[in-house]
Amino acid sequence: MPRPDLASLELLVAVADRGGIGAAARSLGVSQPSASARLRALERQLGLALVRRTTHGSILTGEGAAVVGWARVTLGAVQELVDGAAALRGERRRRLRVGASLTVAEHLVPVWVGTLTAREPDVSVTLEVGNSIAVARSVRSGTVQLGFVEGSRAPAGLRSRAIRKDELLLVVAPTHPWAQRGVTPTELAGTPLVMREQGSGTREVLVRWLAGLGLAPTVAMELASTTAVVHAVGAGVAPAVVSRLVVARDIAEHRLVRVPIRTPAGEAVTLARNIRAVWAGPDVPSGAAGSFLRVAAARPSEPAAGR
Repeated sequence: MPRPDLASLELLVAVADRGGIGAAARSLGVSQPSASARLRALERQLGLALVRRTTHGSILTGEGAAVVGWARVTLGAVQELVDGAAALRGERRRRLRVGASLTVAEHLVPVWVGTLTAREPDVSVTLEVGNSIAVARSVRSGTVQLGFVEGSRAPAGLRSRAIRKDELLLVVAPTHPWAQRGVTPTELAGTPLVMREQGSGTREVLVRWLAGLGLAPTVAMELASTTAVVHAVGAGVAPAVVSRLVVARDIAEHRLVRVPIRTPAGEAVTLARNIRAVWAGPDVPSGAAGSFLRVAAARPSEPAAGR
């Protein structure tokens, strides 16, 4: 059997990640007819139907999904080979592409980058920022080598490592009635909130927790920026549930007030989530990605392991 070329495998993976041939073609900078022809050639090579074309677009067959899984491993191994060859050539700069959710990008990544570059000054880091779903998509497509996401579960199809816990807090403006008392989950669900957009890890944790109680949040305003959410709360628009990392200073300086959430029996509720590193390919990232992961996973009081 002829061996499939890497470009065809990359195209098939892009179809899985982008949800169709047209979107995959655009992401790779090729025409849709050329992408369709390449996929048909790949199907003939493998003797398998990989993509089912419907009136609503194209979806992977069961065989196609299996081949995508193998293709990801293959492409990851090739990238590792390329990175390793570059290191052997003695390139002066090792380039690392990192993706991170907004909270992680604003409050944690700068510290990690500073620590890494102090230890390994030959590493150059480029950061892509988006919500957790967007970051996972970029890791799957190979746009970034290492991602950091929030949420209650690890993204499907990627390797991951929980690197730290993050607590979510309910906050209000000092003039809000809740600033003087706690609230129950039912009160929280019944009150319009300022919330992040769909795909945000913060929103996913809140929605999942309330759903477990048979409740759902009410949206007063939906914003794509954590900073915008905090400003809206401070302006008295509505309460919000946000990361402690984001509002610790605002609470300490009395611009916002933390509101305890308590069950009807008076028990305190803690909303926590994991911040996870995610990557595709080998069990453990190598090269600059491995170095960055070790820095991120180190406790604040302990040094990151060397190369």
